[in-house]
Amino acid sequence: MDCLDRTNVVQSELARLALEWQLRSSHVIEQTESVSSFPLLRQMLNNVWADNADTVSCAYSGTGALKTDFTRTGKRTYMGALRDGRNSVERYVRGNFFDGERQDSIDLLLGAYRVQASRPFAQTLSSEARALVGTIYVCLFMLAYAFFYPRNHSWFGISNVAFVGAWCGVLCLVFCVVRAKHTAELVNWPRLVAHPMRPQVIKTNASIKLPIVDRWLEPSAQSVRPSGKKFA
Repeated sequence: MDCLDRTNVVQSELARLALEWQLRSSHVIEQTESVSSFPLLRQMLNNVWADNADTVSCAYSGTGALKTDFTRTGKRTYMGALRDGRNSVERYVRGNFFDGERQDSIDLLLGAYRVQASRPFAQTLSSEARALVGTIYVCLFMLAYAFFYPRNHSWFGISNVAFVGAWCGVLCLVFCVVRAKHTAELVNWPRLVAHPMRPQVIKTNASIKLPIVDRWLEPSAQSVRPSGKKFA
């Protein structure tokens, strides 16, 4: 049963009601008493359901569940909201760039893929996509170098600002090319079993619009936009 995030909050309340009914029916507690009358029992119940949510969520999405602060304490907290934000960002990164191998392992364990004498994990990225990824790493390395070892020992010196600006320009150009041609190609797809929604996802990704970013990068994006090429 999918039981994490909001679903877990609701089901933890249903579990509390069910436990109260069982305890009353067994005459363990009085009809006027509830789980909340026993702080240690309520805390144990909350922690069991919060830990269940985290465990299921780690297998399902690679991070802990959201809103577990409410499940554990009965109220939302600032730290819980920050933790949810971090988990949401981590889920996005994992889901787009690291989830293919997880799905491959599930398909292999469940028998959805039959082992063959082939190379299913051969590199599927085009040479241009691999070059773009390598360029991104180089840009990030050079920007980090400029931060930790600024030219002339000054972050805001003319030479250091020009150096950072040049590499930021290269990074923006790479971003434009990726947005125009390789958005869906760089997603970490499963390789053992063909994903039935992959063509539709690629078509959808190609039509995504980011108004502010697209308006700002429109001249550059037009210069690198492919001429009628589409990925299958």
